[in-house]
Amino acid sequence: MSKLSFRDLFKRETLEREQVYAAPLLDQEILMESPLVQGQLFRGLELDARLADAATATILFISLTCSSCIDLLADLAEFDARHEGVLLVVSSGSIEDNEELVQYYDYSFPVLTMEEKEYKARFGLEATPAAIMLEQGLVMRQFTIVDIGHLYDESGVRRGGG
Repeated sequence: MSKLSFRDLFKRETLEREQVYAAPLLDQEILMESPLVQGQLFRGLELDARLADAATATILFISLTCSSCIDLLADLAEFDARHEGVLLVVSSGSIEDNEELVQYYDYSFPVLTMEEKEYKARFGLEATPAAIMLEQGLVMRQFTIVDIGHLYDESGVRRGGG
């Protein structure tokens, strides 16, 4: 018995309904901050306590209305298995949608909920899927992900054979 594509599990009304977000709402002052700069302290360290102290960390930003983002979902568990350091996903999905993602794909990393316009404004992201890579809590790089191969290449993670 084969698994359904996660994309098939979402119905239009699921994507369009009002969503409940786990991340605290930000005030306008924070939303108006300047873009992230390489070498600067990542201003989202409260997302996960491990981010500040991790030698390396990767934060992925996905929107559940973005087909490129949805295409990445099935490959993230394998990426995590090869990735050294903390992996964190921030998703535009509701808490329930994200819990279903974690269960369906058997993710061992957290998937947090935050509204897409909020994370784009707060972290200066132009498009999704996107990644921010940290070292000891400092921003090292930020990029829009083209596909899973691009994520491996840009993050320096070695891809499996086959």
